[in-house]
Amino acid sequence: MKLKRTLVLLFVFILSISMMLSGCSTDDGDKQDDTTDSVSADTQSKDMPSTKAKTEDEQAVLTDEVTIKILYPWGQDAFDKLFKDIDEKLPNIKIELVDSQAQLAPLQELNAKQIVPDIIYANWGIDALKELDMIEPLDELIESHQFDLSGIDPSIIAYWRLVDSEGRLLGMPTASDNYTMYYNKEVFDLFGVPYPAKDLTWDAMVDLAKKLTGERDGIQYHGLEMGPGFAGTEALVPLKQLNVNLTDPKTGEVLIMKEPAVTKYLELMKKFYSIPGIYSSDPEVRKDYSFQNKNVAMIVSWPGYIKWGIGDPEIAKNVQSVPVPVWPELPNVAPASFSHPFIINKYSEHKDEAFEVLTEYVSPEHQTKLARIGDRPVLTDPKVYEEFGAELEVYDGKDISAFFSREPAIPTTISKWDQYVDLSGSLLKFSESDMNIPEFLRVLQEESEAKIKDAMAKGQ
Repeated sequence: MKLKRTLVLLFVFILSISMMLSGCSTDDGDKQDDTTDSVSADTQSKDMPSTKAKTEDEQAVLTDEVTIKILYPWGQDAFDKLFKDIDEKLPNIKIELVDSQAQLAPLQELNAKQIVPDIIYANWGIDALKELDMIEPLDELIESHQFDLSGIDPSIIAYWRLVDSEGRLLGMPTASDNYTMYYNKEVFDLFGVPYPAKDLTWDAMVDLAKKLTGERDGIQYHGLEMGPGFAGTEALVPLKQLNVNLTDPKTGEVLIMKEPAVTKYLELMKKFYSIPGIYSSDPEVRKDYSFQNKNVAMIVSWPGYIKWGIGDPEIAKNVQSVPVPVWPELPNVAPASFSHPFIINKYSEHKDEAFEVLTEYVSPEHQTKLARIGDRPVLTDPKVYEEFGAELEVYDGKDISAFFSREPAIPTTISKWDQYVDLSGSLLKFSESDMNIPEFLRVLQEESEAKIKDAMAKGQ
């Protein structure tokens, strides 16, 4: 009993001492906090990382936050319009701009500085990225993330598979380049011509352009414009609908004199160019678009032309749209769509997270937001199309379905040598010369063969 009583007294004593020590520890801790708060900012910045920075680092570890760097060339404001919503939607991913260009010299400079963009906007093409071996094909990521490509414009997907010798998908599309035809109702009314139908063929377009070309009240009106001076890239639309190569993909042989589709196309263009007054005779005027000056009845161009080419809602209110004209044997076929791709960098350490960003970019929700500000959607979802231009006054009252109603041609082969056949750059000369089509093609073929031979010698 005596031993038991002694043990109880000893336990009470130890407990009392422990409580006293605990109270002292608390007091000292409060004093230590006061001391820490009194450390100057200068001393803290020199000798230790800030408490705030440490907290952010700890938070990043806790949430597994990953920063995805995206190379994009047009500044923070434009970048935010494309990616801010994604940044907010993916809590584990922070998106950061690398303000640079996907060209050889800027890419080499970034590599030298060990700046590794995870995603690269390849609006200058992919040649520099291929040379630097910076392309990560998407197929394995598509499979591992179980991503469904079927909602994306198939002509774009087909193109970016054909670019690769192994048929791999090299990039995710950004915005779709497709075509429509705008017309100015005031010009049609002035000439007393009914507005164009939605199922126009190219031959019907020739007749319509004739009726709308002429002088009224001292002003020369032009029935149709397809690119500046009726000789720009848009003038190739009828040929693009025929979906042909200008060169042999394997040998580089120039095929323009053998390909019936090229002759067929030039015969159409000859009909247009033979209309007196269809384009201005002033070479300076031919360097720019004229439709916005209200002296052109129709223009074949991109849906975005009314935004960047006109801009003024007062002019745009008299403009309407119909689907791009077609060849009779291809009654609903538009040119294949094109899109500059987002490329995942082969050297990225965060490929899965980068792919998450890209899948969110082409999601219906995000594509709808982009469509509303006039970015051309890459999805084939009609609900996304219907929202196109909804936040821009220049699109008020426009027939938006005209932009997307045609089916794009699906490319089956592409040739890297086609870039050396400058057909669009030669149209100006063709429109103003008396050369017949075989003679024109012979000259263009000789010029193209020389360029291709030089490119092959340089290993391009």
